[in-house]
Amino acid sequence: MSGIQLSAELVSDLKATVVKHDPEAENDLLYMQYLTAVSGFLLAHQDAPGMDKKSLLNDLCTFMGQVADQVERDRAPPQPAADAFGVWKPGQP
Repeated sequence: MSGIQLSAELVSDLKATVVKHDPEAENDLLYMQYLTAVSGFLLAHQDAPGMDKKSLLNDLCTFMGQVADQVERDRAPPQPAADAFGVWKPGQP
């Protein structure tokens, strides 16, 4: 599942499409339900022989959590540098 190019613009464009269909989807929680339902809808239409749909659902859920964790880390304010203390003398580690 690599090579995905996620951006705020893409998310906004997708949301605008969903809101056009259902204005109440302006609420992010309902919007996320639509995105999840679309994934389930698409998966239900897959008929590749031997496809383990339950395993794929678990992989997608894990991937969603990894994306959420990464975006939260990216949005977090940088930690201030720790103040240095002590006296260093040449020849000492």
